[in-house]
Amino acid sequence: MASASTQRNTALAFLETFDTLDSDSNLALRTPSCRHSMGPASLNFTPDMTNQQWAAHFQPLKEILSSFPVTAKEIFESGNQVTIWATSNALFREEAKDDEEGIDWTYEGEYIFILFFEEGGERIERIVEFLDSAKVAPVRALLGRATRNVAAKKEGSS
Repeated sequence: MASASTQRNTALAFLETFDTLDSDSNLALRTPSCRHSMGPASLNFTPDMTNQQWAAHFQPLKEILSSFPVTAKEIFESGNQVTIWATSNALFREEAKDDEEGIDWTYEGEYIFILFFEEGGERIERIVEFLDSAKVAPVRALLGRATRNVAAKKEGSS
């Protein structure tokens, strides 16, 4: 079995991939059959995303966010499992923002990640992510607005 400190280091490396929105580095920490679930269910995320589905969900963020730092508040280790209580900030690219009065482009979220590691290994085989459901609707609106802003600016420069 991999040591708890090895799994803790992998968990911290997992969080670091959000800083640069590096999906390849994130996927490298996972087994090929890893599944990623996001909850609560009321948020209607795709259940049990494969690595490919998760990458397709995550990759578009690079166009609208410069970074999405996720910081561990507490880390709990037990056997082949690491649980992380974390916070985050969405740092929107300037070109994704618009000047409409009253739009607050700050987002601070809170999460619980439960990382299940392969037996005797160092890679993650399952991720259960709980999001701050009260903040998901406002950030989804910001993400949609930023995506439209970037698309309009690309269209305007063509």
